[in-house]
Amino acid sequence: MKKTIKALALALAALSLVLSCTKSSKGEEGFVSFQISQDEEVALVTKSSVGSFTTLPSPDDFRLVIVNSSDEEIPVSDPKGLTSLPAGNYTVKASFGSTSEEGFDKPCFYGEQTFSINGGQTSAVTVKTSLANAIVRFEYSENFRKYYTDYSFTLTSGKGTQIQFPASETRAAFVDAYLIKVKGSLTSQGGKTQEFPEKEYKGLDAATCYTLRFDASNVGSSIVTISFNDTVEDVDLGETELND
Repeated sequence: MKKTIKALALALAALSLVLSCTKSSKGEEGFVSFQISQDEEVALVTKSSVGSFTTLPSPDDFRLVIVNSSDEEIPVSDPKGLTSLPAGNYTVKASFGSTSEEGFDKPCFYGEQTFSINGGQTSAVTVKTSLANAIVRFEYSENFRKYYTDYSFTLTSGKGTQIQFPASETRAAFVDAYLIKVKGSLTSQGGKTQEFPEKEYKGLDAATCYTLRFDASNVGSSIVTISFNDTVEDVDLGETELND
């Protein structure tokens, strides 16, 4: 009987020690450091880097936010240094810019990464970010430039942002993905102005560059060919009223 009581007492003591260690481990803090990694590649474009169209942000330009398992945000006071956190599971979110800001030199990068903190340990977390908006650029064939002495286009995004592309504009615009509308005005060698009817393109994806290419294959014709990546369409301007 005494042996049974002694064994039970030892078991209870061991269990108490385990619970005590577990509680201490959960309450202990660990440390984490972060590194930003940028994915610059975009799809469907000869120039396959975001850096071909704008200046890329540096890691210091990114905003870091940590979210714990209770969806509470924890600010990162020193992104370059160590951040002290209680043991547990977290998500870090890195962002630069905003998809609501559209226009030239308006890239938006975003990425997030889950990680765990163990008490008394230091972890290193890399956050991979990628372009969160789409790129739209205008291109004109040599025949188009010869026949139309002046031209100007207006791009309207799905959010209603209007971006002007005069003949002298060579930059690409950053827009929130999904939808764009394009219309314009063309002046021929004879000095007549024709309105280019509005065209709508849906299904744009983030981290993708879309090229609108205009061509006047038959000089003197009222037909303008517009290419939107793999989609090609002939637009007849013959029925449009001419302004002398």
